[in-house]
Amino acid sequence: MHSVMSWKSWVAQRCFVSLLIKASYSVEFEISVPREPQLAIMGQYVVLDCSFTVGKAWDLDNSVITWQRGLEVIHSFYHGQDQLDRQSSHYTNRTSLYHSEMERGNASLRLDRTNLGDKGDYTCSVSTLLGSETKTFALKLAAYYPEPHLKFTASPRDVELLLISQGGYPQPSVHWLDDSGDVVTNNTVTNISEDTQGLYTVFSTLNLQGQVNETITFVLKNKDLGQEIRREITLHSANERSVEEGRISGDNKKRWTILVPIVTFVLLFCVLLMPALRKMCHGHQKPSPVYQTPPGSSVITNAFYCTL
Repeated sequence: MHSVMSWKSWVAQRCFVSLLIKASYSVEFEISVPREPQLAIMGQYVVLDCSFTVGKAWDLDNSVITWQRGLEVIHSFYHGQDQLDRQSSHYTNRTSLYHSEMERGNASLRLDRTNLGDKGDYTCSVSTLLGSETKTFALKLAAYYPEPHLKFTASPRDVELLLISQGGYPQPSVHWLDDSGDVVTNNTVTNISEDTQGLYTVFSTLNLQGQVNETITFVLKNKDLGQEIRREITLHSANERSVEEGRISGDNKKRWTILVPIVTFVLLFCVLLMPALRKMCHGHQKPSPVYQTPPGSSVITNAFYCTL
């Protein structure tokens, strides 16, 4: 009885091991790519994600990885090495695969020095002993907008604010807000131009009429990068500036009104006092002593000089 149970146990174990071996060689082949568009920052590198199923039948020499954009070949790998004879010149010296990670199912492509010409749909194709599959996803490009420059023009009738930011992508949203945080829609003009690289320059103007005493807020948003530039500009009317300048000028006049008589008095006092000082100086001179010296000897004279 005991031998029968041992035999059944041995058969069960063998069946379990056989099922495991069979499962390892009949794994369903599949590749995975991003479901949503990937985002790359212009000028930096991006890793285009692609992974595939790896079983015990993995063999590097019998594996093929190809990246394309439409009919344009970006990068190819087969016979155990990179094959770049058919690579598009647009991607020369900018692509690489992770060779050491292929046995773990990594078919991702690194793309260096990205530019706006790289945006579009990318296709990852993988073929191994387990199977073959192809999948496509989108790549988006974006660039941060730099700190805007402010140009300010004022006249007795109006104030004009111009903010300029150049070198961003894609087109941003631009708003001017008043003290209450409400969007200023009147007297605002925003122009967006494109440079030779495809990047955008933003020119946004706000014109305010009459006396202005408030804080205006400029807001620029790059939605793709989650970037928001918010700058507050505090304005005062020209009349207030004139009044302030008048106060300063009036204060200066008061100072000079006090200082001029004092300076004049001091100078007059010095002129009147000068003769008296000269007289006192000469009056205090001691007469030179005269010594009776024998004939043929020298005469020594002590003198005091007062110079004003």
